[in-house]
Amino acid sequence: MKKKNTNTTEKRTHAKPSTFVLEGDTDWFTLNGYQDPNSILDHDANLDAAEAFFGIFAAYNQHNIANGTKWNTWPSWELCLTSMDIGLPFFDPKIDTHEDWVQREHWLALAQTVHNHPSVSMDDYTITVQGQNGNTFAFDFCLEIEKWGAPSTFAEYKSKKEAAAKKPRAWMWAPPAYPHSNQVAHSLGEYWSCPDYVTKYGGESTVYTHDNFFCIDHLDGSFPSNVLSLIQLCIEDHHIWEMQFEEAMNMEAYAKEMEREWPGGRPDQDWEYQ
Repeated sequence: MKKKNTNTTEKRTHAKPSTFVLEGDTDWFTLNGYQDPNSILDHDANLDAAEAFFGIFAAYNQHNIANGTKWNTWPSWELCLTSMDIGLPFFDPKIDTHEDWVQREHWLALAQTVHNHPSVSMDDYTITVQGQNGNTFAFDFCLEIEKWGAPSTFAEYKSKKEAAAKKPRAWMWAPPAYPHSNQVAHSLGEYWSCPDYVTKYGGESTVYTHDNFFCIDHLDGSFPSNVLSLIQLCIEDHHIWEMQFEEAMNMEAYAKEMEREWPGGRPDQDWEYQ
């Protein structure tokens, strides 16, 4: 359980927004000419997979999809079948905090973007984004650990984690780390050159980029707001290259400094080359 009510004297001034129209049942949808979300959703599916997860929000915002309005309806109960922070699926005025409501609003904004934007597609855990300048980006949506990672890697990680949990005395084993966290794949491949339309570095080539992915760390803030920022960065398809080219230049400068200072290898790390 991630959410803890550690401050019982906290003043709870952020009440449930009136725009959240649903309170625990789905009759409202059928009474207003929409499908009952329970008839749309497959509750036995892997609801942590990106398309299924965001499909929960879509099922509960049919009226907003039809009217082209901001998504404002929180799912009734299905999110408890996912790996979302256990404190968020259900409303609880006794322990809900301002941050809880902010996170719910972030999840709704992310779900609407993923559902509506023509440049975003999903397959299993992987979200693919087509940049406005023609480049493609992809990453795995890792709800369970609230990270993104290299595409098509999270399913294998989950499989290894589940296998480790079945070992005799599994509690003695440290859970395996996810080695692909913070990685975002791109379509320029290895040793890429900065696209010509990037004003500052267009046409310049990288040296220490032997993989077809970037490492993009999370920012301060909620996981859904970070994913939304990442998607927008990929759609914009410009600033992301400036960021990553500067990172590549920093790596090149670091490698040159190490070679200059320790041509035979660093004594604390590369002793076998001495």
